[in-house]
Amino acid sequence: MAPMKSTIPNLRFKISPLQFLLLVQLEASPKYGYEMLKSIKEEFEGVWELKTGTLYPALRSLEKRGLLETQTQEGVDFYHITDKGRIFLQQIGLHQETQMRFSSRFLTAMAKWMSPELKRHVLNSVINLANEDINILGGAIIMINDGVDKQTKLLFLKKLQANLSTRVTKLEDLIREIENNPD
Repeated sequence: MAPMKSTIPNLRFKISPLQFLLLVQLEASPKYGYEMLKSIKEEFEGVWELKTGTLYPALRSLEKRGLLETQTQEGVDFYHITDKGRIFLQQIGLHQETQMRFSSRFLTAMAKWMSPELKRHVLNSVINLANEDINILGGAIIMINDGVDKQTKLLFLKKLQANLSTRVTKLEDLIREIENNPD
């Protein structure tokens, strides 16, 4: 994941994917470092082995930028997101549409420019991932569960359904075309 740039006038800096995940966790409630480390390790299930030597410098960097602050309670440092941090997250949320468009076009360009050999290799990797039941939409579905009004949920799900339906129809047409092509 590429670093994200803020468009908040006084916060023009890059933020790492780890820093973004830390801010999102803190947006819900204050946490201590090991608690956040454990949550990330559990969520990424061995795909990303985050170490304390990476976590704490990321927290210090966010604190230097004023996006979070530390409060010590009974000898334990608890991290709290600041108002500046909340504004930053809201600004990043506004840029997700652009990020998704970029990702879609990036993947399309990458697929167009790959050699046939590289395409076969990538497709075999995708086939292997399909066996692992990876849920590409998992995050989007989880996002609508808590605190989102019914109208927004329905609009989101209907738009997603329409988009997926179009993609499934194109997949079905392509499968028929390939199966019916005598080669």
